[in-house]
Amino acid sequence: MKKIFFLINSLEWWWAERVIVNISEKLSETYDITIITLKNTNFFELSSWVKHIALSNIKNNFLMFLLIPFYIYKFKKLLKKEKFVTWMSSLEISNFVNILSNKNAIIAFETNIWFFQSITWYIYKLLIKVLYPIAKKIKVNSEENKYHLAEYLNIELDKIFTIYNPIDIEKIEKLKNEVIEEDLLNKIKWKQVFITVWRLIKSKYHKRIINSFSKIKGKNWIYLIIWDWLERKKLEELVNKLWLEKKIIFLWSKKNVFKYLNISNFFLYASKIEWFPNVLWEAMACNLPIITSNFVSWATEIIIWSYSNKLKNIKYPYYWDNWVLIDLDNYENYFLEIYNNLNKIKQIKTWFEKFNIKKIEKDFENILFN
Repeated sequence: MKKIFFLINSLEWWWAERVIVNISEKLSETYDITIITLKNTNFFELSSWVKHIALSNIKNNFLMFLLIPFYIYKFKKLLKKEKFVTWMSSLEISNFVNILSNKNAIIAFETNIWFFQSITWYIYKLLIKVLYPIAKKIKVNSEENKYHLAEYLNIELDKIFTIYNPIDIEKIEKLKNEVIEEDLLNKIKWKQVFITVWRLIKSKYHKRIINSFSKIKGKNWIYLIIWDWLERKKLEELVNKLWLEKKIIFLWSKKNVFKYLNISNFFLYASKIEWFPNVLWEAMACNLPIITSNFVSWATEIIIWSYSNKLKNIKYPYYWDNWVLIDLDNYENYFLEIYNNLNKIKQIKTWFEKFNIKKIEKDFENILFN
């Protein structure tokens, strides 16, 4: 059985981590799979067929960056010991380690280069510019990312491969039917249930979504927020200030988000620059129409399915199959308009098969072995 490994910073419940776990479990049906992490954090219950090796016991992200020389040493030692046939890394620090450790590095760049514009990301951006052209292959998650990265790195497009993030439909179907707390079911009874699943940080604009609900006069709604992070206290204070504590419910971190998506009616999202928001397609897998701001990259690409045929002069709100696209700068007013016309939102899983893990598995095999 051929041995493959994936190198990633950690196994926390975020975007790239879920991709690695999902594809590893699928590939483990055919290959010997090992997930190697830089720090010893694991939020997932991995399949017994997938091995996990942590290169250190730290849990701090800043220390992880400082330990790059140590990781290179440990990683090279592991490569000599294990007879891996091929491998891929994901997320920047792991990518740096991978590239500096061997000449056949296959890496995954999971965001748009525009994400690294601020001075805070200067070192990362510099290392990306210097190291990424050395990589053998680069996997990205959208055509928009592909073109932007090729231009920034001044490399040929044929070195970059677009592979969309996988959705495990069968797994979601099982998880979404798990039992919900009776107390929550009583609170949402006969209500229009809106939901957001994402980290509570500034760049996800939870405040704009919360402020949008303050404009609604009707009482026939409930808004569920799943996850936690830096903005938690500020968002709680805002909800209390708006007297919405009985209407907006923080459910915090949940391992199984799908059962909550399954009892909701609409998924809400607000962002300016994105990696690849898995939660949007996971919401669609649970039959939820999506109301989202337009963002770089991927929002319009998912609608028109062609980077070269970009939507121009979009008139907001832009209705499409099971999406409504709105302008982030005027989110509150557009949301109010949409709320008063919820019957206009369709629920059609257009192009959904492009994200099926069975198809994505073949794409991963192609980049790993060809």
